[in-house]
Amino acid sequence: MRRPEVLLPVTFLAAILIGAIVLSLPGMSSGAVGPLEAFFTATSAVCVTGLVVVDTGRDFTTAGQGVIVALIQLGGLGMMTFSVLAMVLAGRRIALDQAAAVRETFTPVGSWRLGRLLAVILGLTVFVEGAGFLVLYLQLGDAWPALFHSVSAFCNAGFSIFPASLHDQTGAVVVAITLLFVIGSLGFTTLLELGRNIWPRRDGRRCFSLQARFVLVTTLLLWGGGTLLLLITEGGDLRNAWFMAATTRTAGFDTVAPGEMSGASLLVMIPMMLIGASPGSTGGGIKTTTLALAVLVARATLRGEERIVAHEREIPRDIVRRMFAVIACSLLVVFVTIFLLHVFEGGERGMLLEHAFEAVSAFGTVGLSTGITAGLSTASKILLCVVMFVGRVGSLSLFVLLVRPRKSSSVRYPGERVMVG
Repeated sequence: MRRPEVLLPVTFLAAILIGAIVLSLPGMSSGAVGPLEAFFTATSAVCVTGLVVVDTGRDFTTAGQGVIVALIQLGGLGMMTFSVLAMVLAGRRIALDQAAAVRETFTPVGSWRLGRLLAVILGLTVFVEGAGFLVLYLQLGDAWPALFHSVSAFCNAGFSIFPASLHDQTGAVVVAITLLFVIGSLGFTTLLELGRNIWPRRDGRRCFSLQARFVLVTTLLLWGGGTLLLLITEGGDLRNAWFMAATTRTAGFDTVAPGEMSGASLLVMIPMMLIGASPGSTGGGIKTTTLALAVLVARATLRGEERIVAHEREIPRDIVRRMFAVIACSLLVVFVTIFLLHVFEGGERGMLLEHAFEAVSAFGTVGLSTGITAGLSTASKILLCVVMFVGRVGSLSLFVLLVRPRKSSSVRYPGERVMVG
């Protein structure tokens, strides 16, 4: 039986290669897009990142933009999910490894029948993107930009066909796009729980899983805390602080160019981009639940508690170990990316912050940039493509593929304490 963790990287890689080939065909661009630019754009679209080396609205034709929005949609929901859904609709028998992989992506509703799960996911996507399209169409008066930005926002892709992202757009357009990418960043399971709890139970209580609690509380705290910090660093501009604090959560749109923001603001945004969205969502990053669990572990350690407990629920030790592995693998990938990017670009000391911002934006599949992406060397652009892919698929998943697991041994060794901190 094939290893389930192989499916997602393979399907994403196939989508990237096919997308790059199609974007290189005549009629897809105005002539400014070469093979490298097409490959970079396809990678950024499938990985729902939003980093660009050419202007999407100017350098791609409507047909090319249509290919990009299709890649965004496929990447946002997951190529694997689409392939399984197609087999469900065709009545074909689904392999156990494919079913397990899809359920793993959208826990804790893994007990649902797979056909029902995928139908709800697709229906929710159509509903949210359709509602976003209607609102944006009423504001913009043009169907294509409304459709493009509705899909791009819900999938947290950050691609825009406007000349300057959202800098010149009305408040209603900005709010609509913000709601779309925030909804997309929460994750399907959290959205399903929110829908289920619109009406309380007979006893008046609403029942949320521990994961949904982690997602909602962490999202609100990060959004509020980020807004406050950006208000301080950006001189009290509430509109931009509110939006930029939200868009760092892997959305990639901007109302003010990051290259025009202070160094302190970039330092605030880098860790927020690294944290990213929530499990089972269209966004990337190490996820809000990982951060929440790390805080709980730190609190329990400081209190001398052996068990990790939240809301009268104990967190299993294997989940805690996975949390540490995710953080360690992610930090390793980010550090190596910053180092290589800085070396490839000449190692100029004054550019280190910009290179760090670019690297974390690529890994977190955010898409924000200080404006250096298009001017990077070929080696740096290829590096960012690799990092976007790793960030979308998951650094831990790729490490699991590369590292051969060792068989557990029944031999026990004597313990020995070491000093930490």
